[in-house]
Amino acid sequence: MDTKPIGLVKGPAESQHEFRFVTPDKTRLKSGEFVYYLLNGRKVICRVTKRSPLRLYPDVFLSKPEIAPERIVRALGISTSEFELFEVKACIMGYYDENLGFVNPRIPPKPGQPVFLAEGETIQEVLMKKKVGEMGSIHVGYLLNRDEDVPVVLDTALVTSEHMCILASTGSGKSYLAGVIAEELLKPYNCAALLILDPHSEYATLKEVEGLEEFTGNGYRPYVRVFDKDEIKIRLSELEYDELINLLPDLTDKMEALLKKAYDSLAGTKFTSDELVAKVAEVSGDPKDVTVKALTWRIRRYIQSVEVIDDYVHMELKDLLKPGQASILQLSELSDIEQQILASVLLNRILNARINAEKGLMGERLEYPVFVIIEEAHRFASRDAKSYNVLKTILAEGRKFGVGVCLISQRPSKIDSDILSQCMTQIIMRIVNPADQENIKSSVESIGRELIEELPGLTKGQALVAGVAINSPVLVRVRRRLTSHGGMSKNAPEEWQKWLSLSREEGPGAGVGIKQKQRRLFWDE
Repeated sequence: MDTKPIGLVKGPAESQHEFRFVTPDKTRLKSGEFVYYLLNGRKVICRVTKRSPLRLYPDVFLSKPEIAPERIVRALGISTSEFELFEVKACIMGYYDENLGFVNPRIPPKPGQPVFLAEGETIQEVLMKKKVGEMGSIHVGYLLNRDEDVPVVLDTALVTSEHMCILASTGSGKSYLAGVIAEELLKPYNCAALLILDPHSEYATLKEVEGLEEFTGNGYRPYVRVFDKDEIKIRLSELEYDELINLLPDLTDKMEALLKKAYDSLAGTKFTSDELVAKVAEVSGDPKDVTVKALTWRIRRYIQSVEVIDDYVHMELKDLLKPGQASILQLSELSDIEQQILASVLLNRILNARINAEKGLMGERLEYPVFVIIEEAHRFASRDAKSYNVLKTILAEGRKFGVGVCLISQRPSKIDSDILSQCMTQIIMRIVNPADQENIKSSVESIGRELIEELPGLTKGQALVAGVAINSPVLVRVRRRLTSHGGMSKNAPEEWQKWLSLSREEGPGAGVGIKQKQRRLFWDE
């Protein structure tokens, strides 16, 4: 890249961390671009936040659209270069020191000091904590404002321990991006133990990684297991008492005491829901008691009628979560309440298994960290969701025990702000809804107002990446997936044409053919 200065410093801007410089460059200095100035031989990286022309054409020069204003200027003997200078505002970010890490110098450049366009190598060195293909790296895409490919790479350890969120309007490409991240986590330089809660059955195509060379190396080959509705089961007897309480609404103190007594009597056995009902009646001493009847009704209504709770079938954590394996739970055929119950029970078991492993306690254990991707996270992370409490606990304490979560949602305003604020790496795509923008502003500290203003202008596949997994917020275009995308929108005109063609082949007397005849007769009248 050309190392000549791209502009000269004019002076400070409104904030002590900003300055202005003047440049004749017409094309390269877009909002979000990176420049630098030299301080004691170090390259101090800055981000362009605003660009405006220094001198505008008089309105009268623009009164005739068929005459270019440059022609008028030249006819008057005025140099056109006066109208080709721009004032650019830049925010000082810092430089990278091998011992200190990312450092903000707190010293603005002097007036007249040259400003340079940052080279791709400099950006990677200063802003990225990892390089492409390095152990513990996630290559999500490339810098948005550069013609050449400047990789944007996240630190896997910080993504999975400090939690992540992907927020975007519908159709912005958030599920595609999540697929890219899942691919990276299954690469040989990560070998993640990955669980995906998939309400729309979009992630099954990740199974293609098993046949791709990019995912193999040194005897490693990832495994993807897809669980459908019939396999997604939690055995009733495996539930903790607190989980059982969470499934049953509006319990009185008397009901809870009775349930606890029955549960303790059955503890250690593989009891069924009918046996639990029978035990409640037995320990009460009076099967016709109002409390017994009310508790029995709740057990039948909220346990026996819920398909994810089963008397016999059970998903073992050791089958769900292994390093180098992605388990995809397809939840599309489950109701919202069943999805929440499943998430609550499963996440609670995962957290307890990690706590047991870390503290050397008895019980179910997972000896390695795990990462959970949750699609449609607003269903699970709102205050009235049954999975809210366990999610809040994991987001607050999971990092200590190796349970990481990625929340994906198109409605961040419906996610509890306490939960959202615990996601320390944020990837935000196109967001238009003002309520969602405000929720992001209040919940995500690392994103400034000028970057929030970029969100409505992003197009599909473009994103703002910020947080602990990268040294500074950057705008990125998401890389292409290596596997197929399972969440493609339907092409309605194409589907309609296909359906009509098939109907015609069946003959004029079948289905749509009859209706078409009837319509033609009606129109002919």
